[in-house]
Amino acid sequence: MTADRVFPPGWFRVLAALALFVIMAAATTAAAQPEWTGNWDTRWPDGGARMLLSQDGDRVTGEYPLYSGRIEGTVDGRRLVGRWEEPDESGTFVFVLSEDGDSFMGRLGPDLWWTGTRVSDALVETNISQATPADTLRGFLIASEAVGNGQLEYLDNALGLLSFGDADLSRTDEISEATLMTLILGEFEIHLETIRRRTPDDDRMTVTLTRYDGRTFDLTFVRKQDAWYILVPPPEELQRTLRDLLEETGGRVPPANHIFELRTPRDTMEAFIDSMRAGPGGLDTAIATLDTSELNPVGLDREATLIAQYLEQVLARLGEVVLAEIPNDPESQTSYIHFTHPSGDIVIAPLLTDDGVKWKFTPETLRTIRNLFTATEDMPETDVVLPLYRPAQAVFFHIRSFLGSLAPALLSPLGPLEIWQWGAMVAVFGLALLGAVLVSLLLVAIDWFASRDDEDQTDLGFTASRFAVWGVRLLVFGAIGYGGLQLLGLPDSYAGVVQAIALSSLILGLIPIEFWVIDSLRRMLDRAGLITERGDILATLLVGVLKVAIVLGNLLLLAEALNIPYGAALAGVGIGGLAVALAARSTLENVIAGFILFADRPLAVGDFCSFGNQLGTVERIGIRSTMVRTLGRTLVAVPNADFVNMHLENYTRRDQILLRKTISLRHDTRPDQLRYVLTEIRRLLIAHPKVLEEPARARFLGFGNHAIEIEIFAYIRTTDWSEFLAIGEDIMLRLMEVVEQSGTYFAVPTRTLQLGRDPGPDAERAQASEAAVASWREQEELPFPNFTLEEIERLRATIAYPPEGAPRFVDQVPEGQIKSRRARRTFWSFARGGDKAGGDKAKPSS
Repeated sequence: MTADRVFPPGWFRVLAALALFVIMAAATTAAAQPEWTGNWDTRWPDGGARMLLSQDGDRVTGEYPLYSGRIEGTVDGRRLVGRWEEPDESGTFVFVLSEDGDSFMGRLGPDLWWTGTRVSDALVETNISQATPADTLRGFLIASEAVGNGQLEYLDNALGLLSFGDADLSRTDEISEATLMTLILGEFEIHLETIRRRTPDDDRMTVTLTRYDGRTFDLTFVRKQDAWYILVPPPEELQRTLRDLLEETGGRVPPANHIFELRTPRDTMEAFIDSMRAGPGGLDTAIATLDTSELNPVGLDREATLIAQYLEQVLARLGEVVLAEIPNDPESQTSYIHFTHPSGDIVIAPLLTDDGVKWKFTPETLRTIRNLFTATEDMPETDVVLPLYRPAQAVFFHIRSFLGSLAPALLSPLGPLEIWQWGAMVAVFGLALLGAVLVSLLLVAIDWFASRDDEDQTDLGFTASRFAVWGVRLLVFGAIGYGGLQLLGLPDSYAGVVQAIALSSLILGLIPIEFWVIDSLRRMLDRAGLITERGDILATLLVGVLKVAIVLGNLLLLAEALNIPYGAALAGVGIGGLAVALAARSTLENVIAGFILFADRPLAVGDFCSFGNQLGTVERIGIRSTMVRTLGRTLVAVPNADFVNMHLENYTRRDQILLRKTISLRHDTRPDQLRYVLTEIRRLLIAHPKVLEEPARARFLGFGNHAIEIEIFAYIRTTDWSEFLAIGEDIMLRLMEVVEQSGTYFAVPTRTLQLGRDPGPDAERAQASEAAVASWREQEELPFPNFTLEEIERLRATIAYPPEGAPRFVDQVPEGQIKSRRARRTFWSFARGGDKAGGDKAKPSS
């Protein structure tokens, strides 16, 4: 295939220009000098500060005003090495700038760490009033809360509102005492309006704060040059007061995450605000502060997310939340009203849950938050104490604001929705229908172009299955509808229904597409020759099971999306499955039995076996039945459920075949003749290359009614029955020669009246066999009960098999006329003259 068939000629110029742009951008980035100028939020093991840096060539200078500190260093690549100085101490540092230039990792001295993150602005304009004690306290509470949330630039503002008396403290000591003051004030519910209504008589005013359990703390304000400050008690008094307040916890300060237990209204408000500030990662925690018990289960997550965003916007409009003004009594049962309006209230109330009492925003708050959002649009802006976090508006709020700026009338209510929401809902569904039609037409076009070059690909396209095409239409309609409706901010009563339609279309549309994928995959594997005859049956079974699993899985997914309890969904599936199972019980049993045959594999296609009281070769294992070719060449179909429960004996998989025969000699056989026969038979079994040495044996069993009985027990090296018969035949013929050489005869178990003279045993041969045994005895070579190891080694595989004189029929039968694989294997075994133990190395016996 040429390159211009993959890309049109014009694309080469575009790709070349793009590659050149990437190379130039990379070179520019590599050559760019690391930039340290800017404002950095820095941390070290026992503190942190906002740092302002300025770079001039390879020299960098800066300051961090909170500690009156300065730094100076030299740039070396991405490293900045220098010294830091504070009024009371100094030291060295090493900073390493990140690849993106937005952060650095560093060392303070030899072993301490010092890290920083680039921020947009370090010099912030504040509006903290110190005109009254209440203003000063409000500013301190807000600033200390901001510092606790990581906005260290406000630490200097918080310290500026404190008076430490005549004590000469370092900045570290001031921060420590300010922290203790913050912890102590956090234990009380502070009513700023009550403090604001008090008029100080002079330059000093003391307010007694009372906690819910009766413990008190005297908070003193002092005025200096018409500005009020909070007077900080001595450190010993602060520590003693804090220990008393934390007596229930053994003097330990509760961990920062204790607010997520929602034990008080203050915890709930703080948990909500902090979680929303964390962005999408904290959304679940913010939703946990809402009592969603009255929301529609369908689309609960979407509705709860939207309500949380509404609530965040309303709280931001009302002004900065002073957490110390919110009750923190864990034993209280009185609801906390944060804001009230004819359109709705913001209320936090206790709720009994499985984990105890939790304080949450009430269902009434959630129901009216949209109306409250509309009502607070005209709220006058408050005087901002600190430019703290402002919530980022969701897409819905931006759309609403944009449309309102174009035509304010679009924001007017029309029933439960605003005018623009009605129009947007119609537009979304229209766009979803149009998208479904266009995508289906695109698929038809793609299949048509594909079929022009390769006709074999036609049946793999979507257009080959109308079922799959409808699946694509439903999928596209549901995806566009669901995605578009997320942007409209519909109330729960409407959003639940609309979202259920979109989700149902989305999930149900997946079923035909998944069916098409499975069928196409099977067809491709079949074309590639990867599915054998046996595998085709297994593939059919697996495809059927996968499709059933897909339907059940998508139904459960739909139940999850629509918030239908799994018990009800499974019960519905179970009732339908029970009806089908009762109607097709035997068919299901046979299908399951077919899987058992594939999994357990007692038999395979081509195996010779016995089943029940019949013998035959397995020709096919199907979904319902197994086909067996019997010895009479008939074809028997046995249901899988019956076949799997039969006693099955697989002859094809045996590794050897047992030869077990009993021969009978005449009663007048002499003992040494018998010894001779036993010895020669054992030599025969050891010497024969097709007989396993162990546990081959020949033993004198005893005296029968008509004969002396000798048992021959040996395993033959073959798995083919025809070859076994040939080997057995050879052994029996050799046995006849052994008996004849011994001078005795086989017994005839008959009652025959013979009129004649019995010739009796052959005296000459009898004497010869007895002489041979006598010779063995004299030379201590009598092989009873067993041969010696040397004799066994000498005899092993010394018999020629096939025997001498057998035709070498390799040259007589062309290989192409031997059809079956097993026949060819037997043929070449004979052609080679036996296995490795015999064959060409075999010697004729004497």
